[in-house]
Amino acid sequence: MNSSAAISKIFWPSHLCSQNLRTGFIIGWNVRSFTACIATVVSDIDLGPLVSALSSLTADPQFASLNRACGVNPVVLGVAIVPFADGMDEQAVSESNAKLLASPSLLEHKETANLWLTIEIKPTYIPSLKSLHCCGFRYSNVSSEIIFYKQPDARKFQFLSLDPLVLDISQINASGALFDASMSPKAAQKRMKSSMGQARLFISSSGRTVTDDMNVTLQQINSSRETEQAVRDKAKHFLRRRARGRSMSEAVRESAVDLSIKVRSKVAVTVTTLWPIIQPFTIRPLMVILFVLRALVEICLWILNLKFPDWAFNGIAIKDMTTTGQQIDLRLQQACFWPWQYFMARKKAWTNTSITRAQYISFYNSMWLVANDIIIGVAFGSFLISNNKYMAEVLQRYVKDYTIDSISAVLEWLTSKNEYPAGLKLNPELNPFLGQLFKWLIEIWADFIISLQPLVPTVINLIGVSGVLGATMSLSLVSDLLAFTTLHIYWFYMVAARIFHWQLTILYSLFNLFRGKKRNTLRHRIDSCDYDLDQLLLGTILFTLLTFLFPTIVVYYLTFALSRVAVICMQATMETVLACLNHFPLFAILLRLKDPDRLPGGLRLEVCPERFFFDRATPLRWVVSSLRSVSAESHQHSQHQDMSKLGRTVPGSNSSLGFRGPQGLTDQGLRSGLHQGTTNGISQQQTHRSSFFNHQDHPQYFPLQQPFSGSAEDSGHIEAIPRSVSYLFLTNSPLPMGAIFFQYSVLWKRLSSHYFTLHVLKCLLSGETIKSIPRLQYPMLPDTRSRFTIHSIKQVLIKFWAFCEETLMDQEPVPLYQVPSSYSGSFGTARR
Repeated sequence: MNSSAAISKIFWPSHLCSQNLRTGFIIGWNVRSFTACIATVVSDIDLGPLVSALSSLTADPQFASLNRACGVNPVVLGVAIVPFADGMDEQAVSESNAKLLASPSLLEHKETANLWLTIEIKPTYIPSLKSLHCCGFRYSNVSSEIIFYKQPDARKFQFLSLDPLVLDISQINASGALFDASMSPKAAQKRMKSSMGQARLFISSSGRTVTDDMNVTLQQINSSRETEQAVRDKAKHFLRRRARGRSMSEAVRESAVDLSIKVRSKVAVTVTTLWPIIQPFTIRPLMVILFVLRALVEICLWILNLKFPDWAFNGIAIKDMTTTGQQIDLRLQQACFWPWQYFMARKKAWTNTSITRAQYISFYNSMWLVANDIIIGVAFGSFLISNNKYMAEVLQRYVKDYTIDSISAVLEWLTSKNEYPAGLKLNPELNPFLGQLFKWLIEIWADFIISLQPLVPTVINLIGVSGVLGATMSLSLVSDLLAFTTLHIYWFYMVAARIFHWQLTILYSLFNLFRGKKRNTLRHRIDSCDYDLDQLLLGTILFTLLTFLFPTIVVYYLTFALSRVAVICMQATMETVLACLNHFPLFAILLRLKDPDRLPGGLRLEVCPERFFFDRATPLRWVVSSLRSVSAESHQHSQHQDMSKLGRTVPGSNSSLGFRGPQGLTDQGLRSGLHQGTTNGISQQQTHRSSFFNHQDHPQYFPLQQPFSGSAEDSGHIEAIPRSVSYLFLTNSPLPMGAIFFQYSVLWKRLSSHYFTLHVLKCLLSGETIKSIPRLQYPMLPDTRSRFTIHSIKQVLIKFWAFCEETLMDQEPVPLYQVPSSYSGSFGTARR
């Protein structure tokens, strides 16, 4: 029984396209309709034992979480026929294949299976769909799209992802998918499972709720390697011995494998027997030590986050007064978050692959940064300690020249009686008063700095010793030292800015009085007002007086405002360098260079030539084929250009048939699977989004008809529709550098939004205080904890003890394909 044109999509592992593949049964998942994801091909086994092995595997509780992630259980999807085999006669291989296809168990299973594929492996090692059965009905002339993929290795944290990997874990935790300090571990785990279950559903264009087949297929692809290993482990006892005898190397290898298995089993039994005895004497003391350390860290964080009263230092926290306090707070919070993040990165969570991978990258990136920070800090600190006297002299000279002598010279120039500074004629009474006042304050500050000169080498040694804690700690101390040595400039700026702002406000009010206006504070507008003659006269006199005094105030204000802006620029530069050292994506960059599959940036489909795997098997053949393809493409391009000038079509170019290229990739096939709308040329690298396999939403792309139930003679009258085969290769697109350096973009946004705005210009022109950026530590840790209190510390310590008991006391060895329940506990502290 036949049916006319149908389209099937088959996801095929690329490692099966090799000369080592033998005829066997296809194991995988039936996603929907004629869409299937293949995990492996099992050879040298009968169908009945293989089905029994799959049934026992799916019933295994250790495999249940993997099945839930894949959506459906793995089943036997068909048979792969390989007409060639090394060391065997072609006739013997064909007879063996014919015997397999005619076996009663296979024919019976073909009649009852929801989907049964018969795939033949070509001599070029590439699969070709020969027939397709659905519930006993045979579909011939099936157009197929075979999409190859490289099996991701979960042990190396490789995976395919439709969306680019989000490295900003603060965004992940903001959605509540991973970390919440107010939730218990069980509640957090339940919410994660429910959110991941809802992620598989979406509303189609017709208003129906359907499954997101794209994400389900990607979960199956990401689980294919573990599924293949688990199936082979279950089915290895039912494998048939091949006719040929074992070679000496195979015998030695099998004996070595058996010996290693026996040794590992003996060691596992010994450890399992002795571990309950020695566990209380080793784990409990370690838990007590970790608990005491965590309590000390929590107390330090509580002290750092204490706030002053509103009347003192504007009610800021202790850590926000100095850059060193902020750096200590950051390192302590990282130390609190690292244990949970480490165990989260170690455990496999198949339903939230991107989250666990982001945690893995974030954890090791912070580890590398801290290690490099300490190495750089030790080198920098040793340099400072060995040259402390010279560095002390340099520091004293620069502080004296740029913070004392330069300002004194400017004040001398402003108060000079023989010339007008910058061509301005300052008030002869007010100018000497302000100049002498600031000179007196500078002399007091200079005497104070001179008294501290004996302590400068000690301060340099202290900065050098702090390099043991990292270069960021030394840089924080240098930033605080800069703020301390320029403290008098801040005082002068505040005094001059306050006087300038007061005088500017009074001049504005007197100007309104001079015009017969006044400001209505209730309605926030300027209204007309009738003033008495005495009021107008007094206001005019005061306005004239302050107007002539205003240039002198402006000169002194600009002098100290520009000095303050220069200091702020230096502090902002140090804060930027500090933030770059704290958040440089070193580990992510190394992964991007070494193994890009760990950093997916979306999916990419490439046209796969039919001889791709055959040529790749021999390096020399691969090079010759690559050179030949390049020359063919250039020749075809020149032919197109010549014929286009004559207004003719190039023979064999397939442009009139809608083909994309010589590989047989049709325009309809590409649009049906990927909704791609390009019209010219082969799209070598294409990124595709989500409604990949939703047949219901796009029925025009899947012209699947009802199976024909007539006789064989009637079927001969049906016009045969030629089938087409498309070969694609599904890979990850490399994660863009912008996504890797996302923290630097956040840094620039914070800097630009704080300094490069009209508000800063308004503060500079109106005399309001220009504040430095409060904290330049952009998102890095989960933002869940709002206050540090004694009650919150108690709850955090209780959860930390529960976490230690769960991870250290109850943890057992886990098989490769077992997926333990991910701990969503919330013992860690988070950024304020």
